[in-house]
Amino acid sequence: MTKRIATALLLALALTPGLRADWKSELLSRLGRNPDYGAAWDYLVEEAKKLEPEDRQTAAVLLPFLAAKLGDKDKERDLAAEYFETYRDNDPDFGFLDVYTLRDFLAFWAPWKRSYPLVYDLNLLSYAKGPATGLPASVEVGFELLNEAFFRVSLGPYILEGGHWPRGFHILTIPLHGLFERSDTYEFILDLKSGDIISRKPIRVRVDIADMVAAPAAAPRDILSPESGTPIKAIQEGEISLYVDNKLILKSRKIVAKPTYFTFPLGGPLMPGQKPYLPPPKEDPMSRGVNILDALALAYKAIKDLVAKKPLPPSPPSYQKVSSLSFAYSRTTAEGLSVSARASVSLSPSRAVILKE
Repeated sequence: MTKRIATALLLALALTPGLRADWKSELLSRLGRNPDYGAAWDYLVEEAKKLEPEDRQTAAVLLPFLAAKLGDKDKERDLAAEYFETYRDNDPDFGFLDVYTLRDFLAFWAPWKRSYPLVYDLNLLSYAKGPATGLPASVEVGFELLNEAFFRVSLGPYILEGGHWPRGFHILTIPLHGLFERSDTYEFILDLKSGDIISRKPIRVRVDIADMVAAPAAAPRDILSPESGTPIKAIQEGEISLYVDNKLILKSRKIVAKPTYFTFPLGGPLMPGQKPYLPPPKEDPMSRGVNILDALALAYKAIKDLVAKKPLPPSPPSYQKVSSLSFAYSRTTAEGLSVSARASVSLSPSRAVILKE
């Protein structure tokens, strides 16, 4: 008898998870035709912490919707921005929502997808085919913009650039003058405005200076020998004298040979178009006419060929998206030593936030 009771208890415990409703059903029980948004919010906030990644994305997109239904604008903006910065514009599965909730949610979410100025796929751009030497005045950052927006780029109190960007790929030039004094992180601010949404995206540029070694000393050079890379020119003209005890023993002179010019007479006046080495024409070529139709046909063909062979527009410069850039350069230390160093530039990850009104 005791064994039967124990077996029944174990079977009941095993079936309990299967009988328990999942989180979607629990959430729908608080929504529907007569929703209780407060209860749905409280339940989803706690349940989202225990969900798997796929379900966590579904919960993340529903939380700003519930915050909006509760009238909390700050939470709505923060949660919507967090969703876009984490999942971009990818939508999860909404198939479990009832028709009333789904209709309200789509009406809420559509304006966010049309207007949120998401910046993603941020990378440094490299145009060099070989190792870069010397410090650059700037670097270029490429990124994708989800929706069109007005923008402003600033560093501290200084505004560097501003204007309007359509959606798509863009290149932003980041000045680096004066940023190679030490290893540090510099934060450029990218403000974007789309509709009523103003987001702030920090672009953190990390500069690292390392591998500093003393430069090798220059080898001694004979002052009479020509400098390296200087082409040696042959002596065109000159004189060498050799004296021994103030007596001239040998003398040599080199003189450039001068070309000899000569002329030959030509015949009398030539007719237009006549070559001096050909027999004179039998008739004056200027007295002959050209067929007007042939001239028009030739001009038409020339214009047609010119239009057909219009040169193609120059192709944009090719680049590669990279995570960091390195530059080798030389500098003088405070002790007066010439050293070689390597500077690397990279981007630190950051998320945008929505500015409150």
